[in-house]
Amino acid sequence: MVKVELFRADCKLCDRMEVVVRHFLPEGVKLIVHRAEECKDGSCCALAESYGITAVPTLVINGEVAVVGFNPERVEKVLRSL
Repeated sequence: MVKVELFRADCKLCDRMEVVVRHFLPEGVKLIVHRAEECKDGSCCALAESYGITAVPTLVINGEVAVVGFNPERVEKVLRSL
């Protein structure tokens, strides 16, 4: 099973990134969204740190960083390959 995660903040670029990810996400694949503003206990930060994430938005697929920053072309390419 493919695990797709999006780490994001509350900003317009992250909003746009989420829209693009949802558009190209293959049918049946669930997207887990980690929103910085919703992380109250630090668990999202710890998870992001374990992946080596230093910027948002970041797309992680099966525990590997796939796309950093808003890059619609790269998102499309990565998600179409799933």
